[in-house]
Amino acid sequence: TGPMAAAGPGGPASPQKQVSPDSVPHPLAVWNADADLYNNQIFATNHMGVIPPLPITKCDIVDQGNTSSRYIRSTVYNIPCTKDILHKSNIPLGLIVQPLAKVPPKEVMVLSHVVNSGEAGPVRCRRCKGYINPHVQFTDGGRSFICNLCSFTNEVPDHYQCQLDQFGKRLDYNERSELSCGTVEYMATTAYCKNEKWPEPPAFIFMIDVSYQSVNCGLLSLLSQTLQQVLSTLPKDIGEQKTKVRIGLATFDSTIHFYNLEASLAQPQMMVVPDITDVFAPFLNGFLVDAEESSFLIEAVLQELPQLYGNTRDTSACLGPAIKTGVEALKAAGCPGKVYVFSAARPKIDMPGGLKDREDRSLFRTDKEKNLYMTQSQFYPELAAECVKHGVCVEMFCCPTSGYVDIPSLRSLTAPTGGEIHLYPYFTFKGDGERLLKDLAHSVGRETGFDAVMRVRCSSGLRATDFWGNFSMLNTTDVLLPSVDCDKAMGVEIKYDDKLGEEGCTAYYQVALLYTSVGGQRRLRVHNLAVACTKQIAEVYRCADIDSVMNLFLKKAVKKLTETAYKNIRGQLLEQSINLLAMYRKECSEPASGGRLILPEAMKLLPLYVGCLMKCAAVCALSDSRIDEKAWLMQQVTSMSVCASVRYLYPTLMQVNKVPESGGLPQTIRCYYDALQQDGVYVLANGFITILWLGRHTHPDWLRDVFGVHSLSEINTEKFTKLPLLDSRSSIYLRNVVSKLQESSSICMKMAVVLQGGQTEGLFRRHLCEDGSGEGSPSYMDLLCHMHKEIRSALQ
Repeated sequence: TGPMAAAGPGGPASPQKQVSPDSVPHPLAVWNADADLYNNQIFATNHMGVIPPLPITKCDIVDQGNTSSRYIRSTVYNIPCTKDILHKSNIPLGLIVQPLAKVPPKEVMVLSHVVNSGEAGPVRCRRCKGYINPHVQFTDGGRSFICNLCSFTNEVPDHYQCQLDQFGKRLDYNERSELSCGTVEYMATTAYCKNEKWPEPPAFIFMIDVSYQSVNCGLLSLLSQTLQQVLSTLPKDIGEQKTKVRIGLATFDSTIHFYNLEASLAQPQMMVVPDITDVFAPFLNGFLVDAEESSFLIEAVLQELPQLYGNTRDTSACLGPAIKTGVEALKAAGCPGKVYVFSAARPKIDMPGGLKDREDRSLFRTDKEKNLYMTQSQFYPELAAECVKHGVCVEMFCCPTSGYVDIPSLRSLTAPTGGEIHLYPYFTFKGDGERLLKDLAHSVGRETGFDAVMRVRCSSGLRATDFWGNFSMLNTTDVLLPSVDCDKAMGVEIKYDDKLGEEGCTAYYQVALLYTSVGGQRRLRVHNLAVACTKQIAEVYRCADIDSVMNLFLKKAVKKLTETAYKNIRGQLLEQSINLLAMYRKECSEPASGGRLILPEAMKLLPLYVGCLMKCAAVCALSDSRIDEKAWLMQQVTSMSVCASVRYLYPTLMQVNKVPESGGLPQTIRCYYDALQQDGVYVLANGFITILWLGRHTHPDWLRDVFGVHSLSEINTEKFTKLPLLDSRSSIYLRNVVSKLQESSSICMKMAVVLQGGQTEGLFRRHLCEDGSGEGSPSYMDLLCHMHKEIRSALQ
C-alpha cells in the first residue's frame, strides 16, 4: 500500500499523532474490494501470476486447466525461482489442500464426469508416476508426451494416441477431461485396490453410551428419538437411487452389547460381550445391515433402549474396548467405514483405555503446557494405528455432564484416522440436543471418501516436506486417510531441492487422492495447479495469498503447542512477520519518511491477522480456559479450510436491531468495542459460536419483539440456548441472519446472549480481535506500532 501513518521514531505514536482506526488496513475494505471485483463474475483458473478470489468472495470459478482455488490454494502465486529469494521474503511456500471440497451448484462438479480409462487405467509418467494432465507437452505427432513434473519423455499408449493440431494440441483436447480440466476424477482399476480386489462399500457403526451419566443427561433419550431420522440421510454416489452404506448398532456401559438386526428376524436380538479385556465382534451376519430393509428392527431397538437402561446405576463406560469392538467388526467384515461413538463419561482408570483427571490450568502459558496435550494412555494411539491399517475412522460425540474427559488422549485416536471429536460440555438434552443432532446429520450425510491415500507431487526442484491435518503417515510421501470429507483441509509445506529455472518459467503441483466412495467405487481424484515463477522479490510479495499464509501459520502454531511453550511460538511468529515486512520495505518500496509504515498490498492485513492468531483460543490459553475445550479447538483448526480460518481469525460482527429496507444481511462492522453503540444489538460469529450482544440501552420494543420481555433484567443469559420463535419482523429477521451465518460453518454453532456490563460480557469481548486483552495481548493499533518500531530497528 502507499505510505500509512504509524508510530513516530522510538516508540508509540504521540498524542498529537495518534493513529485513527479508520486510517489502518482492515479486512472489511479488502473483502468489499474483492467482492466488487468478482461478485457475480466468472474467474477463469488459467490466469498466471494472479491471486484467485478471496475464499469468502462469492463468484463462479471456471476450471480452464488449473484446479479451482476451492480445492487448492497456494501461499504464493509467483514462486521464487530460488530458495534464496524465498528465504529472503520470509513468506512460507505451501499449499492448503481441500481435495473433496464442496463447490457451488453453478460450477461444474468434478463428480459429474468420472473418467473411465478401462483396464489400462490413467496414463502416467513412467519416471515420477505423475498423471497425465493439461500441462504435459505432446510431441512426435502425439506419440510421446513430456511430463510437466519431471520433464521425462514418455511413449503414449497406442489406445490413447491422437493427432495434434498446428499448435501441438491434441484434436480431442476438449473431449477429454484429463487434458482440459485442472481437476479430474477417474474410475480406478483393481491395481489401485488392496490385494487387487474391488472394495466393499463402507459401513457405519453407531456405538451408544447407556451408562447412568448418558441416561441422566438425556443423551440416550435424544439418540433413541432421533437416530433413525439421521439414518435416512445416509449418503449415496451420484446417480444411485439407494445408499449402499450398511449400519450397525451397539451400546456400552461396563459391558458391550451388539444387536442383531437381520431383516428376516421378527424382533432384534442382543448379544453381550462381557470380557472387556479381550474384545471381539460376537457375530457379523445381522450386525451390519441395510438401514431401509431393517428399519422396523432399528426402530424397535431404539425405542427399547430408554426402557432397558432407564433405571441403570452403572456409572462405568468401557469406552476404549467398545470402540475396539467396533473396529474389529469392520475389520472382520472386510470393509472400510466409520465408528460413531456417543459418550457421556470419561472411562474409569481401572478399564482398558481408562483416563484419570489431569486438568491443571496452572500450566497454561508455561514450559509445561505442552504436556497437557499429550495422550496419557497408549491404548488410543495403538488402536488408531490398527484403524489406519484397515481403513476405519473413529468419530466421537463427547457429551460430558461435568468435569474433564481428556480430549487430548481421545484425539490421539480420532485425528490419525481422519475423524474428529464433537464436544458439548455440560451436555443437556434441551441445551445441546439440537446442535448434536445437526452435527451428526451433517457428518453422516456429507461427501466422504474412505480408505484414502493422498500424494503431493511437484516440479523438479520442489518437494512436499511437511504436512498438517488429521491423518497418518507411514513414510515421507503418502498421506493415509481412513476418512476424508468435504470439510477437511490439509496444510503442505514445499521446499527446494534445486532452482526452478529462469524468469517466466512455470512450477507445477499435482495432488492425487485415491479413495473409496460411499457406493464402494475405487476412485482417483487428481488436482493440477500451475504457478508462475519469478526472480523478482517484488512479484513474490505482489502475489502472496494472505489467507492461505495465515491458515498455514495457524496449523503450524497449533502443532508447535505440543512441542514448545506459547511464548516461543508467539516470538517466532512475530519475528518472521517483522522480517517479512522489513524485507519488503528494504527491497520493494520507495524511500519514505521515518514516520511512515509501508506494507505490501497483498499482505497489508498481516499485522492484524498475526495479532488475531496470537490471541485466538486455539493458540492462546486464557486464565479461564479449559483443557478439553482448547484441545478440541486445536483439533478443529488442524483440519480447517482457508474460508473457515478467515472467519475464525476475524469474526463476523453485525448490528441486527435495525432491519434494512432490503431485508438482506446487515453490513459487517469491525471487531472492536468502540464501534458498538449502547442502544444497539450485535451478533458475532466465528464458526464455533454465535454471540448476541445487547447494549444497556436496547429499546424495550425490540426486546418485546424478539425475547417477549420488557427489560434486559428479564433475560436469563445463563440458561439461554436459542432464540424464541416469535412472529414479529425483528424476530424473523434476526433468526434469518443467524441462520445465514450458520451456513458458512461446518458445525452447528453454539449460541449465547451477553449483556453490556454483564458478568458474561468477557466471552464476547475476547472475540473483538482488534482490541487488546487484560491478559497481555496487545490491540491491533499497539501491535502495529510495535511492529513498525521493530521494522525500523531491523533496517538501521
